[in-house]
Amino acid sequence: MALELPSFPQHPALLPPLRPEWRSRWLAGLAVLLLCLGSPNRWLHWFPGALLGLAPLFYLCEQQQGWRQWRLAYGLWFCVCLYAFWVDPFSLQVLSAWEILGGAVVAPLIPLFFTTATVLSLGLSRPLPPWARPLGLATVWTGLDGLLGLLWWPIPFHWGSLLFDWPLGIQIADLTGIWGVTFFAVFVNGVVWQLAEQLRCQWRAEGSCSGAENPDIRRTLACGLGLGGLVLAYGSLRLAYFDVLAAAEGDPSFRVGTVQQVAWLEADRSWEYRSQRYRELHQLSAQAVAEGAQLVIWPEGALRARLLNTPLQPHVIEPMRAILPPEGALITGATEPDPRTAHLPEEEQRFFNTALFFNAQGQVLDWFGKQWIFPYFESGRYAPSPDGYRPLAGGELFGPLGVMICLESVLPAPSRTLTRNGAESLIVISDDSWFGNSHWPMLHGRLSVFRAVENRRSVVFVNNTGGNLVVDPSGRLQQVGPIFQRGVVTGEVRRQSQVTFYTRTGDWLAWLTLGLSLGLTAWGSRAGQGCAKIGEHQ
Repeated sequence: MALELPSFPQHPALLPPLRPEWRSRWLAGLAVLLLCLGSPNRWLHWFPGALLGLAPLFYLCEQQQGWRQWRLAYGLWFCVCLYAFWVDPFSLQVLSAWEILGGAVVAPLIPLFFTTATVLSLGLSRPLPPWARPLGLATVWTGLDGLLGLLWWPIPFHWGSLLFDWPLGIQIADLTGIWGVTFFAVFVNGVVWQLAEQLRCQWRAEGSCSGAENPDIRRTLACGLGLGGLVLAYGSLRLAYFDVLAAAEGDPSFRVGTVQQVAWLEADRSWEYRSQRYRELHQLSAQAVAEGAQLVIWPEGALRARLLNTPLQPHVIEPMRAILPPEGALITGATEPDPRTAHLPEEEQRFFNTALFFNAQGQVLDWFGKQWIFPYFESGRYAPSPDGYRPLAGGELFGPLGVMICLESVLPAPSRTLTRNGAESLIVISDDSWFGNSHWPMLHGRLSVFRAVENRRSVVFVNNTGGNLVVDPSGRLQQVGPIFQRGVVTGEVRRQSQVTFYTRTGDWLAWLTLGLSLGLTAWGSRAGQGCAKIGEHQ
């Protein structure tokens, strides 16, 4: 008689089913499509892509191990980043060969970060029970994102930034900073992935898609609805508060006009070219004032030259005396010498990347020098000014004006410091002509939405190549300018003086998730050692 061995039940999660090649390819294509749609770009943006696109990516990478997992994740992220950070290389006339080489070195690091976040979040969250894995995924991802923020890394990896046009989902930034929005977005993806995986396993095991008898499904659903409900409920309350505040019209305000110059893309630096650009600045400023602007803002690099105490100053500023209203003012970017290097030979002197504040009579009232200097690309020419993050003294009408220059707006810390030092509104002047014909101006500008919510300040984003924004303290886009089109964008800036929890406490969530990620690393290491010892005894 043949000996019949008893059959033992096998957990479906431990036996990954055979997956046809077409299914993997279809899911990979779906992941890339959703992630591209969720990325800020000027062609088509669909923010739910940020809430759904990581789920199929998690599913695909979970089926792989070792270098195959890394290779799969990097390949998918390379395709997404190629689209999200798309650049037309033939439009980069203003870059030197060394600058192009530096960009080519940095570019592969962008998909490498997302690959690392994907693989590590999956690996470190694996010891957690299924219902808690979305929390582990979001913790590790946010910890890595927050670490780069704490290190002042200026390339925007924040997954939460993809939700810029969903005001309901981003209001928690005044408690947590952008890190909380990243946590929420990754968490939602993790819940979608885990629910799909658990339902698939139960379907195969029982022939039914009902999750009533599976406690993991109920717990995952409860966790997702609980945390997601809290975030959306808080968002609803905050938006309702700002709707009431706007209707009351009790806060002081002023009208702002921002100039989209769309210049300096060409390599020509002749006086004929420069003179034409300055005439355009005056024409666009007059248009802004005709639309009610009291404060006119020119972008960083609007002049591409020194201004103060040079023959260029009367040439550029005198016409503005006839354009600005009597109570009006002008902010413009300029390049001013660092007096600490004035004794050095000309080729060794350093400069400040400067924002100058003029009144309607052409007098300089105040100035701000950029503090954070981009390594390699700016450090050879510019130095940080010694004054720190100090708001401009805008007087009775404009109040304290917190100015940031270019990539300082990508970092949460400068706007938070300016707000803590008294800024009642925030202004970003930028020059993205260095990125040529790309999606970068839109991506850069949309980060201003989070600076507004984090600090509950109106934010004005002014960029040479367009995409100018006026954002209200609730994060709603009041006015948006087209990219690569000359013109002006006007709007109302409401001055605010309250200080948010995030402004007071800083990047507490970044530190917390980083610490929890290290804890998961230690826990996973001990769990692996325990399994190895059990295997040796067996």
